[in-house]
Amino acid sequence: MINFYGKAIYILTKQPPKEFLDELEKIIEEINSKVLTKGAKRIEEAAKIANWSIEDNKLVFEIISGSKVRVHVAALRAKNFLAPLLGKKFRIGIKDIILKDAKIELDREIRVSKKLPFVKDVIFEDGKTIILLQELNESLMQKQIIDRLLQLIEYKERRAKWGGKVEHWVLIKQSNRKEITYKEDPNEILEKAGFIKRFAPGQWLYTPPIAHLLRELQRLFIEKVLKPLGFVEAIFPKLVPLEVGLKTGHVKGTPHQMFFASQPISYNLDDFEEWIDTVMVLNKAPPEKLRDFVKPPSYFLCFAQCEPFYWFFGGEIIDEKNLPVKWFDYSGPSFRWESGGLRGIERLVEFHRIEVVWMGEPDQVVEIRNQLLDRYEYFMDKVLDLEWRWAWVTPFYLEHAGEARDIKEVGELDINQPGTIDFEAWLPYKGPRDDKDSWLEIGNISIHGTKYTSSFKIKHNKRNKIIWTGCSGFGTQRWLLAFLAQKGFDPDNWPKEVAKNFRKPPEGFITVTYPKTAEGKELYREILSMLSKLS
Repeated sequence: MINFYGKAIYILTKQPPKEFLDELEKIIEEINSKVLTKGAKRIEEAAKIANWSIEDNKLVFEIISGSKVRVHVAALRAKNFLAPLLGKKFRIGIKDIILKDAKIELDREIRVSKKLPFVKDVIFEDGKTIILLQELNESLMQKQIIDRLLQLIEYKERRAKWGGKVEHWVLIKQSNRKEITYKEDPNEILEKAGFIKRFAPGQWLYTPPIAHLLRELQRLFIEKVLKPLGFVEAIFPKLVPLEVGLKTGHVKGTPHQMFFASQPISYNLDDFEEWIDTVMVLNKAPPEKLRDFVKPPSYFLCFAQCEPFYWFFGGEIIDEKNLPVKWFDYSGPSFRWESGGLRGIERLVEFHRIEVVWMGEPDQVVEIRNQLLDRYEYFMDKVLDLEWRWAWVTPFYLEHAGEARDIKEVGELDINQPGTIDFEAWLPYKGPRDDKDSWLEIGNISIHGTKYTSSFKIKHNKRNKIIWTGCSGFGTQRWLLAFLAQKGFDPDNWPKEVAKNFRKPPEGFITVTYPKTAEGKELYREILSMLSKLS
């Protein structure tokens, strides 16, 4: 059970006359009986003006309310009833409403932080949680701040009950054991031989030979998996406005992993004279000084890669003859802040991937996902000959959105509901197969249900039908790492499908100082010699 309390203070254009005061009690009775009960099936769900008073040009209503007609809604309804009456009969306007001393009373103890927006204090007593709110003006009440605050509290509670995990993991399929003869760590070899060079934490420059292998792997995946299923290439923007991330949920769900971007304060170079002078005198670019010359962040760098797909169709009505839509994008990098987990090309800040997106009626989306699963298994098992496994994961964002149910609730696994399947590959250099840390997620595939079509208002042209979406992403660097970790650098040990489809890479270079060691130079020549076996 939930109850609300608060003082609605109506600031009038002038002090009301005695005639109004004489009628006020009757007016309040009418508001209580007719206005504040609408939408409530039971009286305890409605709202009520319990007391009232006049202070100069301020009319004060003390409101108590239940779950259906909440205190801010009651305050606004009362204003809408009063405004024409005051205006026509007494020539008095209502300048503003202030909701003061508002509180929310929950009949259970839950975790609520005092740092939440608009929360003044939180009190726990007699098994109840009482949330004291800051003052709210009419604009904030109209924005349904109290409702949004309750949604946030519910979100945090459900996440806590979810077990503190981002997702739940259940193994659903795995390959046969493959004969693995290679045990080296490709990360160390690639760096030692100079095929990659660290640009910044989590960022690498890929020299022509390794860039070639990455592109060949992408090409092979597109030719063997996507084109046979009718997917076509699109190019998505990689700088995404915050409002798009608000609709996808990323800016409120994963801000700790995102890179944000700002525009300069102006296009006038003269406005940057102080910055230029500082850089010239100090011979460095102090970030703290740069803050004065950029606007607040209004973008984030590509995080999930699929966001522009939903934006493109946002607000559109889709004719069923145009469904399903099947696109993919691999036009540029994605960015994620991985903090302390950065290592080689295994965990990166800047990485490349193929993002596969599709949209259709629910049965179409499920069918496409299943077709992709068949092709993925073929690609991983028959083309790359990897040792892999799949796991069904129910991401919290889907569970919270009501798009998926916990596996414990449904009794048995149903992968045709919204959720995600992760694809993992074994990295022999990290440890034995039974060590979960020896497996690396190299891709995933998701059915979103209506999560994105609802938030972006993508509609079917027939009223009785809905549209679902799906997406799938593969990190190219991780695919290559998994392949090299199991097969090594010698094409003689590669599966035939890869060896015959990969073309010979271009040569890189050796300088006096790079690679840094004689051992590295020799390793470079050795690997390039092996790769030259490709046609």
